[in-house]
Amino acid sequence: VRAVGDVREELELGEGRTNQNFIVNDASGARSFVRIGADLPFFGVSRKREQAASRAAYAVGLAPRVKYTEMPDVLVLDFVQGRALTEDELHKAAQEGPRNKMLQDICTSIRQLHETPVPPEVSAFLTEIGPVGWGGPHLAKWLAYAESKNYKRLPILDGLRNFIGKVESVLGPPAPNKFCHFDLLADNIVLTKAGGIQLVDFEYTAPGQPLMDLAVLAMGCNLEGLEERNLLSAYLQKDASEMDVYQFKAVRTLAALRETFWGVTAELSQSSALSLQEACEYADMNYEKFQQSRKMFENLPKPGK
Repeated sequence: VRAVGDVREELELGEGRTNQNFIVNDASGARSFVRIGADLPFFGVSRKREQAASRAAYAVGLAPRVKYTEMPDVLVLDFVQGRALTEDELHKAAQEGPRNKMLQDICTSIRQLHETPVPPEVSAFLTEIGPVGWGGPHLAKWLAYAESKNYKRLPILDGLRNFIGKVESVLGPPAPNKFCHFDLLADNIVLTKAGGIQLVDFEYTAPGQPLMDLAVLAMGCNLEGLEERNLLSAYLQKDASEMDVYQFKAVRTLAALRETFWGVTAELSQSSALSLQEACEYADMNYEKFQQSRKMFENLPKPGK
């Protein structure tokens, strides 16, 4: 049994913020990835939902097999022979254009997830949260929590509901919700030795709008204009129009806002693995991303029909 932190560089693994993760080799030589993490009520994380999502993704070939679970906190997965995608690799792929093989493979996997039926356990999350917009159920939950605490350290709440309304008026009514990952950072995309793509870490999975997954990836990896457009084109399987790009800028603003409120929730609840200082720094970093995305979106002229 080895802690992931001790072998992260050796095995080229991603880095988590909320769980204890281990690599376990058993007597037969089989290797497993073991996650220890209980429900995180402030964050809307349910291990029951995570397990159901992991099984559903495995059933369509997108995720490692769930070998064992034990409530309230144990999840054992097959170890994926491969390595985590790096941000540099995504930048390079996106710079080369929408027909880059790695970019197409990643987007094909994301589309396949969105085409998979939402597991009932995951759909039940919306019953807890109620109606949500483009930002998804976690943003709705975290924003309401910050408002209930009258959060002031960052001036993020001032006029925010009006701004979200403006963004959603640009996007129009949400389409039917799909099976979304909602934490598609580079660390959670694994390039297998066999040349495939596996998605991992489904603790924030929820029904939502597919472009939010793409926006989380673009925002988390700091993709720039042409890179972002090529990612969007690869996902849409067509050259993104000016309106596509304009609306994606709006969605990316919501993705940055969502990640900011993850940090705010960590700061207020002090229930993540981060220290209070680390939570504040994480909120500050993503608040800056939100401000940049907001400024870019608000300065863009809306394309004509």
